[in-house]
Amino acid sequence: MNLITQRLHRIYLVIALLLVIPDTFYWYTLNDYSNPQNTFTAITSSTGLTWLIVSYLALFFAIFARNLEMRSFLTVTAVVTRIFFLVWITDIWRSNEVSFVTLLKNVFIRTNSAPYIEAFATIALIPLILSLIIQKSRVANLLTALVNFLKSPSNSTHKAVFYAIGGVSYLATAFVMIRSLLDNYDLAKTGAGNSFKLTYLFLIILGVIGIALKLLILGLTLLAGLWAWITWKADIYTVLGHMKDFKLTEYLTRKVASYLYTFYFISIVGLAAIGIPIYASTTYGINQDYAAFPMVTAAGVIITFLVLLAIRLVFELAVAVIHIAENTKSGVKRLN
Repeated sequence: MNLITQRLHRIYLVIALLLVIPDTFYWYTLNDYSNPQNTFTAITSSTGLTWLIVSYLALFFAIFARNLEMRSFLTVTAVVTRIFFLVWITDIWRSNEVSFVTLLKNVFIRTNSAPYIEAFATIALIPLILSLIIQKSRVANLLTALVNFLKSPSNSTHKAVFYAIGGVSYLATAFVMIRSLLDNYDLAKTGAGNSFKLTYLFLIILGVIGIALKLLILGLTLLAGLWAWITWKADIYTVLGHMKDFKLTEYLTRKVASYLYTFYFISIVGLAAIGIPIYASTTYGINQDYAAFPMVTAAGVIITFLVLLAIRLVFELAVAVIHIAENTKSGVKRLN
């Protein structure tokens, strides 16, 4: 991937992100976000909002990911979860028994007299898919690397564990989802007699597609776990080995600090990416005062930067102390 292409697909991702922001947050401005617990409950209690947030965050972090394989993986996650949301919301409108034309309009264009947020999200699929097409070689490289890792004779234990976890997860998930689909079908037929309606066929089709997408998302989760283990296993072994050093002759601070800083950095940036538009939407109303968004965004970015800067300074101070201790220890050894 040359430099021009790399910049182009990142531009596609930025355009897609801007277009999905209204669709992600508009319909949930009346939720209670007054404290972290209420916010967590509001997000996790709504299937639609949960998957929209996952897709939004995957797209957000894909823009800033420096590792091209990581960016391609996050782009795939954003696309798959966005498509799953569309299937889910289509099934919601189907259950409300609206006409097929109205269903398509509500899902892809506009719901009643609300702004054209669904149309923006539909348009966002174009640059999102184009970005994924540009990154297809990176996706193939990542999958090939993971497959080669499992095929290696030296990793037979990893292969057995991965296949065992994957097999159990797939069987359990498929069983639960198929059982849920059959229950929904029986519930839809309750009181309707034995007559078969077109809406039942629509329910089954959407249910099967939803199951396939959930299994694909499960596969992405398993691959992400395998990738994380491959990347971090050496450091994990090092940390576990040093934990048995009861004389504290080895320092873990520098090794652990980098992971802790990465965790805090991603967590704070992710919370800011969700919190800023939520705060703007619930405080000012996304369809009442559009001027609030740039002001809230600017203030949120500045506050987030200051928080990250403070955390960075704390970590640097801790690492600097360890540097001094290591240099002092080395100097004492040389004198002896």
